[in-house]
Amino acid sequence: MKLRRQLTLVSLAALALPWAGCQYLRQVDDALAAGQMQALKATANAVAARLASAPQLIAPDSGRLGRPDGAQLYLHPLPHSPRLDGYGDEWRSWGLPPQPITATDGTASAQVTLGRSGEQVYLLLTVADETHRYHDPRTGLPASGDTVELSMDGQRYLLPVASQGPVRALRHRPRRGDYQRELRLRGRWTSGPDGYQLELAIPYALTAGELAITALDRHNSDGGLPARIASTLPADGVPGRLVEPLPQLEAEIRHFARPHLRLAVVDREGFLLASSGSLDPGPEPSQNQHWLRRWITRSLLAREPLQRLPAGALPEALSLNRTTTSQWFADDSAERVGAASVPVITRADDIVERPLLGRVIAMQSGAAMQSLTDSAARQLWLITCATAGAALLILLGYANWLSWRIRRLHRAAGNAVDASGKLRGNFPPARLNDELGALNRAFAKLLAELDHYHQYLRTLAGKLSHELRTPLAVVRSSLDNLHAGELDEPGRRYAQRAMEGGERLSGILNSLAAASNLEASIQQAEREEFDLGDLLDVLSHSYRDAKPSHRFSLTRPPGNLHYYGAPELLAQLLDKLVDNACSFAPANSEIRLTVASERADYAISVDNEGPPLPAGYDQKLFDSLVSVRSGGGREGHLGLGLHIARLIAEFHQGRLQAQNREDGSGVVFTLFLPVD
Repeated sequence: MKLRRQLTLVSLAALALPWAGCQYLRQVDDALAAGQMQALKATANAVAARLASAPQLIAPDSGRLGRPDGAQLYLHPLPHSPRLDGYGDEWRSWGLPPQPITATDGTASAQVTLGRSGEQVYLLLTVADETHRYHDPRTGLPASGDTVELSMDGQRYLLPVASQGPVRALRHRPRRGDYQRELRLRGRWTSGPDGYQLELAIPYALTAGELAITALDRHNSDGGLPARIASTLPADGVPGRLVEPLPQLEAEIRHFARPHLRLAVVDREGFLLASSGSLDPGPEPSQNQHWLRRWITRSLLAREPLQRLPAGALPEALSLNRTTTSQWFADDSAERVGAASVPVITRADDIVERPLLGRVIAMQSGAAMQSLTDSAARQLWLITCATAGAALLILLGYANWLSWRIRRLHRAAGNAVDASGKLRGNFPPARLNDELGALNRAFAKLLAELDHYHQYLRTLAGKLSHELRTPLAVVRSSLDNLHAGELDEPGRRYAQRAMEGGERLSGILNSLAAASNLEASIQQAEREEFDLGDLLDVLSHSYRDAKPSHRFSLTRPPGNLHYYGAPELLAQLLDKLVDNACSFAPANSEIRLTVASERADYAISVDNEGPPLPAGYDQKLFDSLVSVRSGGGREGHLGLGLHIARLIAEFHQGRLQAQNREDGSGVVFTLFLPVD
């Protein structure tokens, strides 16, 4: 059977039943989700009805109901008093959301975060201002540059902005028409290229429960009219109230609490007044529900991405709405969270409607609904999971077997040829008659044909050398006889050129014969333990005597460099590298030999000046019959020297590398020999 039919049949048999079970589970989940949302709305309506009957619980300060939006400031309960250094690092670690302050140009150029710890109110104000203008004492004004004004309990306080340092607060005395230093306000300034920041401590008794903040941005330090004003002070000049969580309200909504349910009450501006309960599913669902079952249910019931539930805050879509709404969110652990928001409104009669007092928000984790879904679909899981699991095991087993065959064929194809291009001839046979078996046999046939052709190429040099020696000998003897006779000057010159060409051709044939027989002779070489440093010392002295037209230097580490190999072959390899370096290096230039120990290898380098290697020849240079010489000189160069060097390196399980110098002034050949 063809491989495509096998995969099609197995896939169809495995996917039919799980798909039907998934559709059923989604219908059950939709029904339970609708029921949970209705229960959340009912709970929120019950809490809203209780608060509507007792409006003093949610709005103890009735004077706030008529105040404009944006005038009130929220006091967060702080875990401890922050350090007044002007940087606000502790505020950011607490994750408290700042409250924006709108400027006269409609931009939110400032933001403030307030908190209370004990009898102190702490304030962190950040103002965006690229034109810093500080107070100029020569004007005689209390604050002539950028200024922050605080209005509370019928008093106005000026805080001239400074680049760094403590706050200098001035309290306005209307009867005397002057300003007095206020020492009860403590804080520090910090500034940057984008604006300034104020961290301030205010006694709560000094505020009398109300506060307004105004930031005056001046472009000059002359005390003139500000270019921009960002303020929370309403048009009537009465500061807004400080809003705090209400303990009595929290105690009241605690009566409606139940497991996995969080209730929150916010005022009409979205400020949190009370909160009870937690979305944490607790230990009970995790004990009754296995993690694998939760993961499978979550994956099967996954729908469109849900809006993320903001960390440490309530969603604006629920806290700022004016009608009853409901929505699904996703928490940090990707669990679904249902939320319902109901407004709290009291009525004096059937016609007149009182203002909106606030909203009740009920949120419940999807873990509770998850347990209900699991209970309703338990029998379905037992049937479908057993059948689908068996089919899945068969499919996985077949897929693993098929993957193993493909990987085996891939490894065999990758290892069929070694680094030198020689075929290894160990391709595995095929036993099956499917597509992979046919592909295996095609690879084996292709490699067999390549092996035959490779064997022909390997013996071609020897055959050519053998066949050409006899006619070459006849030509050379004829030229010798011709040269010994009487010839005129042009004839003798032509005969001399023909003899030189015959000598070059003889050298080429000798090189071809040597290259064809070298691999067999290398395999018969005997290895021995010797000192690689001593061998390089002897060779460097020999090169100095044999090649006086170049200077040789040797750099080696102190001590013995023990190595197990064939010293004669390594000497032959270095001869090839040095001959190659001398043929390209200018006369009287230095050829540097370097040996170093790098990790588990010995690195032997031959460095010479001369033309750089052409692009793409760093590895092709070691192939047979490859040369980068421009004309070849008077001797025949077929590129066999470096090819022989590579064969010797591979015999020692090493490798050769050619690269240009970093400055492009020459070439470096490096031989890496493994120590072990």
